[in-house]
Amino acid sequence: MVGDAQTPGTAEAPDTDTDWALRPVTIEDVEEIAFAELELFPDESWNVFQLAAEIEHPDRRYVLAAQGPQADGALLGYAGIMLAGDVADLHTIGTRREGAGIGRALLGWCEEQARAAGAGRMLLEVREDNSRARAFYAAAGYREIDRRRGYYRIRGRRVDALVMERALS
Repeated sequence: MVGDAQTPGTAEAPDTDTDWALRPVTIEDVEEIAFAELELFPDESWNVFQLAAEIEHPDRRYVLAAQGPQADGALLGYAGIMLAGDVADLHTIGTRREGAGIGRALLGWCEEQARAAGAGRMLLEVREDNSRARAFYAAAGYREIDRRRGYYRIRGRRVDALVMERALS
């Protein structure tokens, strides 16, 4: 992946008082992201091998937010998409600091990458019982288009996934 660390001063995160920046993920980031996965998604975390395969795949784009102007400090969040022609799929997004605009900046970066690759829309799945994430996506312009019954297996129970979509054009 190409790109330099960028301050989150784009439309997604206009806060000039931030102490973090975004940069594309490298294979060297996999272990730290795997630990964050366990922390943020203990029931459905990806392991280090799955993450490495994702990050190295030519049709994936991953970004992280970390402390410091070069995003070389503590990991604060990450996100990744799959590119599939005119559609992109948000595979993951997670943040360790709420309310700082990190989630918005990560999602915005993913949308920009999808547009640049020719995608006209972005899809994602979100747990039906995750009202905070559902509200976040709705505020970003995503709308529910489908339901995948029993998609998630959480501690012996099944939870539906809501499929959401947003036009990127």
